[in-house]
Amino acid sequence: MTKNNNTYRAQDEYSRAITKFIFAIVAVWFLAAFIGGVMDIFYQPGLPPVTVGLFLLVPIAGFTFAYAASARMRHVVDRIPLWLITIAHVWRFVGLGFVIGARIHILPPQFGYPEGLGDVAAALFSLPLAIALRKNSYSPRLRAAFIAWNVFGLIDLLSAITVGILYSPSSFGVLKTDLSTAPMTAFPVNLIPTFFVPLFILLHLLALRRRGEIAYTPDDICTQAACCENMSA
Repeated sequence: MTKNNNTYRAQDEYSRAITKFIFAIVAVWFLAAFIGGVMDIFYQPGLPPVTVGLFLLVPIAGFTFAYAASARMRHVVDRIPLWLITIAHVWRFVGLGFVIGARIHILPPQFGYPEGLGDVAAALFSLPLAIALRKNSYSPRLRAAFIAWNVFGLIDLLSAITVGILYSPSSFGVLKTDLSTAPMTAFPVNLIPTFFVPLFILLHLLALRRRGEIAYTPDDICTQAACCENMSA
């Protein structure tokens, strides 16, 4: 009994250490994006958007690889409640700023309106989903809505990246006119494409990975178990 308690205690301490490590990495990532914005390293007119690309791709690839390779990390990350992952997207009401930017001719309307309204929609629908998940109101219908919302939110973020680059002042900005997405690289707005967008992409991927957790209600599971027993009999 004492041996089992010691084993559980050691596992719990290891899990806490991994949790602290993950928070530390995220904090360093945020700090790097913050300092980079202050130093204006993300504004690269006429050049490939290398720095923005690195801040987008490296965290996504790094966390995805770590999640796939480490069972301990999966154990820690999968303990984050789905309702909390979902409600975090309420931050995406920041998309209203894109709409306003397009309205007052600071951002290209081809970027500001669709990407801003897409973010607002993702934030708006995150609220009822998070409430249902928090109440454990699991059902096949909720699971379908959860998957659809995550797919929509993921596509919206990928669209924002693509359209933002095409209308940027970089060498990839082939659609840029008199307006560009250059304001998105200025501090503190730069934190959106260099930190929050890849972070929310990771949250969507994690949510989709764990979609099976809301496939059935406890009653459904009990019913299925009873049916299996009857069939066996």
